[in-house]
Amino acid sequence: MSSIADQPARRKSFALTLVLILCVNASSALAVLVLNWLLTTSMTSSQLVSVLITSLVYANCCGTIMALVMPRVAPHCARQPFPLSWVYYVTTLLMLSAIGCLIAVFILTRMGIFPPAHYWVYFRSTLVVAIVIALIIGVSRYLYEGLKHRLEVTTRKLQLKELEEERARKLAIEARLSSLESRIHPHFLFNTLNSISSLIQEDPKLAERLVERLAALLRFSLDSNQTSTVPLGRELKIVNDYLEIEKARFGDKLHYSIDVPAELQAIEVPPLSVQTLVENSLKHVVAARREGGEVRITARLAGSRVTIEVRDDGPGFNADAIKAGHGLDNLQSRLTALFDEQAALELSRRDNLTAVTISIPWSAGVPPAYV
Repeated sequence: MSSIADQPARRKSFALTLVLILCVNASSALAVLVLNWLLTTSMTSSQLVSVLITSLVYANCCGTIMALVMPRVAPHCARQPFPLSWVYYVTTLLMLSAIGCLIAVFILTRMGIFPPAHYWVYFRSTLVVAIVIALIIGVSRYLYEGLKHRLEVTTRKLQLKELEEERARKLAIEARLSSLESRIHPHFLFNTLNSISSLIQEDPKLAERLVERLAALLRFSLDSNQTSTVPLGRELKIVNDYLEIEKARFGDKLHYSIDVPAELQAIEVPPLSVQTLVENSLKHVVAARREGGEVRITARLAGSRVTIEVRDDGPGFNADAIKAGHGLDNLQSRLTALFDEQAALELSRRDNLTAVTISIPWSAGVPPAYV
């Protein structure tokens, strides 16, 4: 009886979920249309309509299948031992991508937008893009849910028993770091994916090279979830990959340099910390101005402290402009959680350049909070 009574509520919930999925798909299709309109100098109205229809069909075929199937499959995959859990999850993403593309190309050939004789050509060419997008979004979501689940388990354990003061403090710091990083990684991957998507039609070979760089970023993102710090040299490699992706997007609008002595590259820093500062400069300086801008990354040893500085030629800002819960605020929280009061995030303005500086102890190979 209770299950029968619950059926109207379930139907209503499913209907709301479906409406939300369709709205997200429509928004994605409109975003693709706007990108094409901005990046292509001359597009006729019929071409714009064709792009919109194609985007809508792909978004609804691939996106709807993913949104309906993956939430039901992911819990079953998570219960499998590693690495089988990842094998099952990624395999499901690949299969759903292929099914979505098969349906989309079928619909578009029936509508006359794609020539029927080239069905498999269009299928193969679009499947690569669909797989890349599905893996990035799907893996990011899987990581986020995994971190969220671990935080919930930790919270329940803390409620059931009393822990020693030091143990409770350590778990609280780890939970705080995991929460902050789970908000950073998907946002970071989404931004880099936008840069790649703008090049898929114009320069497929360049887009392929950038996908390889994105793969390196994704591997770094996966690995960084297992540790609270990484060597500065590894962080700079990821920053360079990120800047190369954005360089393909902005062209001559973006100029950058990295000047870090070899002896400082072993220092431990929070993962994606320097990248957060660079992304902030690109967003508020390079992307915001028609003439673009310049970003300089340096690191120096000053006494017993290491300073990592990201400078740009933008108009600058003060601490009051930092929004709570966003990139720089999150980075400040991570530095405090790892190094207590021994680390700092500072803003300055000199020589017509805005500088954001991370200052950490020279002995940051082992964070003082855990010594």
